[in-house]
Amino acid sequence: MPKKLFLLCPLIQGEMYLKEKFGNDCLFMTALGSVFDLHNNAYTESIIHLLLQEDITEIFHVHDIDSPFLKSVVDKKDTYNSTPHQLLDTLFSENYYEIMQESNKIGSLALIHMKHQANFILQHPKLASILKENKIALQGLLSQMSKRKSIQFDLQMAFQKL
Repeated sequence: MPKKLFLLCPLIQGEMYLKEKFGNDCLFMTALGSVFDLHNNAYTESIIHLLLQEDITEIFHVHDIDSPFLKSVVDKKDTYNSTPHQLLDTLFSENYYEIMQESNKIGSLALIHMKHQANFILQHPKLASILKENKIALQGLLSQMSKRKSIQFDLQMAFQKL
């Protein structure tokens, strides 16, 4: 039976909501800040194994606009001294003016990170070919877990040529 793979931060505790919304055929991988270091062979091989062994049809990169991790980046509170925090802080700095113009700065940072992560996945030699060969969709899911709301969108559309 086809399954969905959700990539999310453990701090948002979204598994129950996602199962309610998408059914029980869901698998989850977590990384702090939803930052998956695909330079790390262990993450990449784990994802590849799930994609090939579990009949995954969609990958969802999930962020929550109430994420304490993303909030710490936007508010410049360095409470998480980690590589994921540093990456998100770099993305925040590089896109500062764009993010500051938005009413929801955390949501804006989340969307920028999703696009960054999708770009990396779509350029990764192994992952990109597996997605293409197995027709696996790459989705974004911007959520507000506390209110049981989310917006789903196709991350691959951002990289298609006109």
